[in-house]
Amino acid sequence: MRSKIFKLLIFLFMGVYSVQAQNSDPHGSVDSHITGMPSEKILMILDITVHDSLQYQTYRLKVEPLIEKFGGIYLVRSGGMAFDPDPNRKVTPVEGSWNPSRFIIIQWDSMEQLQNFSTSPEYKAVAKLRENSASTKSIVVKEY
Repeated sequence: MRSKIFKLLIFLFMGVYSVQAQNSDPHGSVDSHITGMPSEKILMILDITVHDSLQYQTYRLKVEPLIEKFGGIYLVRSGGMAFDPDPNRKVTPVEGSWNPSRFIIIQWDSMEQLQNFSTSPEYKAVAKLRENSASTKSIVVKEY
């Protein structure tokens, strides 16, 4: 009798697991299998002109762990700065006159996550380094 119950439980588990695997989004665009609500990934796009490389490098080293702590993910980091691991990652203009010296895209799971980061005391302390070393233009868009 126990073996029949055990086999039945395994069968049920495999069925539920199989249905979840079939319904899961491989790109992670569903917040919850229960609600089925699509997530609203947020992309923060930054065009940065660095005026003081040394101070900006200090900012970069301090902000990276904060972005990670609050759930942000770097998708693009270009600009060919001397402190980059690969300084050959230059921005290449294709059309028009837009040619940012540093271009960054950071993905967040939600606007709330981004706001938690940007209003945190930890980031506010570090943001002064960026404000004093670079000019920044930024926008936020929802992932398509």
